[in-house]
Amino acid sequence: MTIQEVISQFNTTPFIFAGSGVTRRYYGLPDWRGLLSVFAQKISDDAFAYRAYENQAQYLASAVDKMPMIATLIEKDFNQAWFANKSGIRSTNPAVEKSVSEGVSPFKAEMCAYIDENASIITEYEDEIKKLKKISKCNIAGVITTNYDTFFESIFDGYKIFVGQDELVFSQLQGIAEIYKIHGSTDNAESIVINYEDYNQFHEKGKYLAAKLMTIFMEYPIVFMGYSITDSDIRTILTDMVQCLPENRISILQKRFVFVEYDETVTGANVSLHSMAFDSKTIEMTKITLSDFGLLYEALSKKKAAFPVKILRRFKDDLYNFVLTSEQKGTMRVAPLEDERINGDTLAITIGLDSTGYYGLARAVDSEKWYRNIILHDLQYSEDDLLEYVYLELAKQNSWKLPVWYYLGRAEKEYPEIVNRAPKNYYDIVSEDSIDRNKSAIKSRTMKEVWEYEKQNLSKAVRLLGFLPFEKVNVDDLDQILKEIFGNNVNYIAMAPTMDKSNIRKLIRIYDLLKYKKKTP
Repeated sequence: MTIQEVISQFNTTPFIFAGSGVTRRYYGLPDWRGLLSVFAQKISDDAFAYRAYENQAQYLASAVDKMPMIATLIEKDFNQAWFANKSGIRSTNPAVEKSVSEGVSPFKAEMCAYIDENASIITEYEDEIKKLKKISKCNIAGVITTNYDTFFESIFDGYKIFVGQDELVFSQLQGIAEIYKIHGSTDNAESIVINYEDYNQFHEKGKYLAAKLMTIFMEYPIVFMGYSITDSDIRTILTDMVQCLPENRISILQKRFVFVEYDETVTGANVSLHSMAFDSKTIEMTKITLSDFGLLYEALSKKKAAFPVKILRRFKDDLYNFVLTSEQKGTMRVAPLEDERINGDTLAITIGLDSTGYYGLARAVDSEKWYRNIILHDLQYSEDDLLEYVYLELAKQNSWKLPVWYYLGRAEKEYPEIVNRAPKNYYDIVSEDSIDRNKSAIKSRTMKEVWEYEKQNLSKAVRLLGFLPFEKVNVDDLDQILKEIFGNNVNYIAMAPTMDKSNIRKLIRIYDLLKYKKKTP
C-alpha cells in the first residue's frame, strides 16, 4: 500500500497529533531531555550536571516518572538560584519578570522564554512548512499536541486554541479548526506540564480528558507525528482512551490511527502495520516511515473539506450557541421555522453570497429589521448587499415607501433607480393637509415638548410627531426620541398595533430623509 492509498481511505479530513519531533525538526529546539539539560547547565556548568539529577531521580521515581522527577529536582534548585539572583540564571525578558511576579515558577517562566526566543524556522524545511500551512486551510480538521511552543498556531490561520487540560475538559469543542495544547503553552507559563506534580495532576484527570477527546478519536482519522512509537506520553493518553472503550469498539480506532515515523535513510515512504498493546487490549495501526514530511502533506492535500475549516468551525459554533440561547450571530441568520413558506422540501442552508445567496438574504431581512437598522445599526450585512438583494422585494411590500438614504450614503456602488424612487423633501412624506388637521392638537409645542408631554401615551406621541410642520422638526431631537423608543423596546415595530406601526415607520422615514440625505430641500 502507498501513502496516497492510506490517505484515500480516510472518511474525512484528519486530526494531527503532534509531539516534540515536530518542534525539533522545524525549530531545532531540544527534546525533553535536551531542554532539561539546558537548565541543569544554567545551575551548574559541570559537564555532568544533568547526569547528577538523572542519577538522583532514579532512586525517587519509577522509570515512567523519571523525567518529571528530574524536572522537579532541577526546578527546585533553579528557583532557589533565580531568587538568589545567581549570575547567569535570570534572563532580561520582561515576560519572565511579569510571570514570576504573578506567582509563576521562575523555572517555567524562563523555560517558556527560552523556547520562544529560540523558536525560529530552519531554512531547510521552509518548503515543507509551506505545504503544511497550505493544507491547514481545508485538509486538516485540527491539531492535538503535547508541545509547548506556538508553531501550529503561527501557521494555522483562524484555528481556535485551547490550552491545558482544564480548558479542554470544561469548554465546548466543535472538533474543527481547533488546536488542543494538552500540556500547556508558552503563552501561559503556568499551564505547562513539566514536573512530577504536574504529571500527577494530569494523570489524575486523564480519564476526563480521554472522554473529552473520545469524539475526536471516534470521528476523525488521527495522524501521529513527531513521536517515538514507544513515547510514554502517547502510551498514557492512548491507555486512558482504550480503557474507556469496549472491546468491540477498538476496531474503529484501528482503521483511524496512522503513525508517522521519521527515518533519514528512507527514500519515499514505506507503509506497514504496527501493533501497540495496552494491558489486555491491542490496537493495530498503519505506520508510515519517511524522511521527507512533504510527501505526507502532499498526500493529505487530496483529502479536502468542502469549505475552509475555520469557516466550518464558526458555523458550528454559531449554530450550537443559537440552539442554546436563540441568539443569532453575525455569521448566521435563521428564519422562523414556523414560517408557512418553509417546509421539508425547501428547508436549506445558504453559506456565502453567490448566485443563490441573495435568496436567503432577501428573506432574512424583513421590513422591521430594515427600519430598525437605521436607528440601531444592528444588521451585519453590507449596505450594498441590502440595496442589491433586499430593497426591491421590501419596497414592493411597502408600497415603495421605504427609507433608503441611510443605506445609499454608506453604499460603495450607485443606485440611480432607487434614488429616483426615494423621497426628496419633507412634504413627500408628510402632506400639508395632514399637518393642518393636527394643528390644534400640536398647538405651539416644539417636537421635544410634544414628546415629553405625550410619551406616556406612546401611540399618541408617535402619531403627533409625524404631523409636525417642517419648521418644528429638529433632527437631533428626533434622533434621541427614536433611540429612546427602541432602547425601551427593541421590537417595538413588531409588537405595535397596525396604526402605530404605520406612524413609527413614517417617523423613521422622516428621520432617514433629514439626517442622511444631503442638501434636503
